[in-house]
Amino acid sequence: MSGEKRRNIFLSFKETLNNILKHAQASEVKITMRADENKLYITIRDNGVGIDLKKLRRFGNGLNNIKKRMQNIDGDFVIGNDNGTLVCFEVNLESD
Repeated sequence: MSGEKRRNIFLSFKETLNNILKHAQASEVKITMRADENKLYITIRDNGVGIDLKKLRRFGNGLNNIKKRMQNIDGDFVIGNDNGTLVCFEVNLESD
C-alpha cells in the first residue's frame, strides 16, 4: 500500500473519530476492520444521537475532506444512521 493511501486512510479515520467526540454524544464506538485480497473495509459505529442526513451539506469541511480523500485513493465513503451514526470506508487495494 502506498504512503499516500495509508495517509489518506489514517486522516479519514481520525476525522471520523474527531466528529464522534465533537458531535455524537456517544458512550460507545465500535470499529471493525477487515481486508481481503482486493479491498480494505473499515466500519465505525457509535451509539450517539445520529446524524441529520438532510443537513450534511451544512456541516464543516471534515466530511467533505473525507469524501475527497477516499476518492483520491480509489475508495468509497458512506455515512448513515443505525442507532447512532454508521461510517463505512471501502478502499481498493489492487490499484497500488
